[in-house]
Amino acid sequence: MQKKWLHPVPWDNVLTVNKALCQAQKLEPLSRPVDLEKARILWENAMSRSLSLKEVLDVCRECHELAPFTFNNGNTFAAVGRTVIEECIRSLPPVEGQIVQTTVSHYIAGLIGRRELLQVLKHFEGSWKLTPTHSPEIAQPRKTAAPVLSHAQPQA
Repeated sequence: MQKKWLHPVPWDNVLTVNKALCQAQKLEPLSRPVDLEKARILWENAMSRSLSLKEVLDVCRECHELAPFTFNNGNTFAAVGRTVIEECIRSLPPVEGQIVQTTVSHYIAGLIGRRELLQVLKHFEGSWKLTPTHSPEIAQPRKTAAPVLSHAQPQA
């Protein structure tokens, strides 16, 4: 099921998150104007669209990759991503919710790839207790040829 995940998160909220993170570290919340504008356009276009959970996390990651903020760029988009998935993880035990939040944050910041994200989301999606209109849809990974595994014993 798809949802307008970013509808309740206008671009001004993203700016506010960055400003708060910077102020907490006594940093000036600086930005790169051209990249900030590109990220804003990407974000606002996604706000009005129904997206799968994977797609909305991709938007956060793409905005992060544009690097619109000088400081706390990764932390800003990771924080927004964690906020977006709050409803999904609400029914999980705290440790499992933390695993999902950390995985989402690491995906958005580019520390893990698509395959790892999808494995974790797929593992927990059966535990999410959401109404049908809020059920996240996790895009399936593309089919690729499976690697050939050797069953030979290692040589000593």
